[in-house]
Amino acid sequence: MLEFFIFAAIGFAAQVCDGALGMGFGVISSSVLLGLGVPPALASASVNAAKIPTTGTAALSHLYHRNLDWPLVTALCIFGGLGGAIGMLLLTGLKGAWLTTTITIYLLFVGSLIVIRGVRGSAPRVLPAAWRRTIGFAGGLIEGIGGSWGPVVTTSLLGAGTESRYAIGSTNFAEFFVAVTVFSAYATAFFVGHWEGGSDWRSVALPVAGLVIGGIPAAFFGGLLSKITPKRALTIAVGLLAISIGTYRLISA
Repeated sequence: MLEFFIFAAIGFAAQVCDGALGMGFGVISSSVLLGLGVPPALASASVNAAKIPTTGTAALSHLYHRNLDWPLVTALCIFGGLGGAIGMLLLTGLKGAWLTTTITIYLLFVGSLIVIRGVRGSAPRVLPAAWRRTIGFAGGLIEGIGGSWGPVVTTSLLGAGTESRYAIGSTNFAEFFVAVTVFSAYATAFFVGHWEGGSDWRSVALPVAGLVIGGIPAAFFGGLLSKITPKRALTIAVGLLAISIGTYRLISA
């Protein structure tokens, strides 16, 4: 039970970050599971399983607080789900040091750009429709191969000039559909006998349950925090979190 409550606390803290800043749950949860020795494929499947109820709740919170840009949500859902399925089924061979390094450099660069824009109070730019699809596909692809959706998508949207409230809300809303797609792909591989997770899913049942139980209450507050936090402060906070994640990845590598 102690292990369960520890993971519940981790899930709560991670989901507060994710709901309010558009990233954090996947990175924190995956890092903890990998630190416990859980194989990468099983860790990715487990985190996406935990994301389904937590991001579903967060999506409803952002919907209620009107933090959504519907054309953006649509593009992220469709192309994010497509990228996630391809990432899991076809591109697992891309996992490696070079991918980690690329994502790390990207987060450090874009995070710094977001902080600078937040400090200067730069006016948001209009994001071309084609970039919305590309960002969604890239985020889903990275999620499917064991990366994390939020740091890539939220930072990309903010770096391109999307208002922080709508970038975070739309990313969270679409993340639910991406998580469902990626987890369904993993479940399909398991049931047809092509599972290569490296371990039995029952070994992570308790941690995943803790993440879910802790994450759901926190998900209710995400939409409100994104709505009421001043835009400049929210933008700077997202940029600093992206830089922190990138720095953590760099040190871990």
